[in-house]
Amino acid sequence: MALKCLFFVSLLVVGLATPLAKAQLGGTLDVLIRIQDTLFCTINGNISVNGTATPVFPNAAVLLQCGSGNIVVASSITNSIGRFTILLDTSVFPVSSVLNNCRLLVNTTLATCNDSLGTGLLSSVLQYIGNTVQGTVTIANLRPLVFKLIT
Repeated sequence: MALKCLFFVSLLVVGLATPLAKAQLGGTLDVLIRIQDTLFCTINGNISVNGTATPVFPNAAVLLQCGSGNIVVASSITNSIGRFTILLDTSVFPVSSVLNNCRLLVNTTLATCNDSLGTGLLSSVLQYIGNTVQGTVTIANLRPLVFKLIT
């Protein structure tokens, strides 16, 4: 009985989440883009390679810039554990266009999380890491390839 109840609740959550995502992004969706990662307070925004504890970068503004004019088309703020998510509708932003014409810019200086890192910003192109299906929506998952310091 408990298994049936859990299954019903799971179906209910998926059934309610899909229309909510469609409503938030306006219209009907077949494919959605999710750009998501964790930003660390390092010179390249990545976790330390030597295994030492690496602090995250909370409250950092992450901008998605596209085109030759670096137009900001979406943004996010990292949470307390350095995580950010940006969602896009592929009817407006095709996956190939985002991969070829957009970049992420961390528009909060590194000095905000660590004075010794200076006033530079971080930037990265995007990489495709696969699709996820949730209900009737296919989500193309993207993440930063490698953040680089811009001074």
